Amino acid sequence: MTKGLDTPAARSLTSRLYLFALAGLAGFAVDATILLALVHQDLDIRLARLISFACALVVTWLINRSFAFGDRAGTPSLAEFAQYASASALAGLINLGVFTMLVTLYGPFAETPVLAAALATGVSMSVNFWSYLTIVFAPRTS
Repeated sequence: MTKGLDTPAARSLTSRLYLFALAGLAGFAVDATILLALVHQDLDIRLARLISFACALVVTWLINRSFAFGDRAGTPSLAEFAQYASASALAGLINLGVFTMLVTLYGPFAETPVLAAALATGVSMSVNFWSYLTIVFAPRTS
């Protein structure tokens, strides 16, 4: 079987970014849906958020390892998931740090927190993508 342009081995950086973004959208949809369902069931909002985030993390790991980085992923393992979760946690901390810095130090962002959140998300997504590309799903050597 010959490898076409749509095979994992032929993935360009652009297609990886596209698939990474789709995984993020799917993760957000799972996160929001589960969060709303649990809050609707009168679960504490903080616990509901923890559960919904954990579910979204698993979903994005499965999508990213299958599609965006499918040509680099081996057999699913707890170690790989732990690396993925650690990279995601680091990016989350960066997101919160950038957001906090923007709304604290720059007045206009305090008036438009959604813009601060969008910029912080852009920074953290860049960190996430880089860490997935170079650490979690680094090219395997024989």
